[in-house]
Amino acid sequence: MPLRKLLAIALLCLLSACGKGMDGTWADAMGASRYHFQSNGTVTVEVMGTSQVLDYTRDGDRLELQLPDGTALDFTLAGDGALQGPLGIRLEKVDAPR
Repeated sequence: MPLRKLLAIALLCLLSACGKGMDGTWADAMGASRYHFQSNGTVTVEVMGTSQVLDYTRDGDRLELQLPDGTALDFTLAGDGALQGPLGIRLEKVDAPR
């Protein structure tokens, strides 16, 4: 297989990994917060009885949630499928993708 073709395939794989959204629900161990991710780039965050829909972007194992005030909340997708966030926040997957 020509090198050019291999490079094109590798580039397509890389781009598809960067653009892939999340789908499913993650929650903290206490059940105080739940994050419902949709593959369209939105996440519904439920914390102590209130909910808000935010936009997010995914780049590999990194997620960035856009907060209403213009700041971002960064998470890392761990090898075990959990989300690791700021201040020690750890969210576990609670359902399978739809």
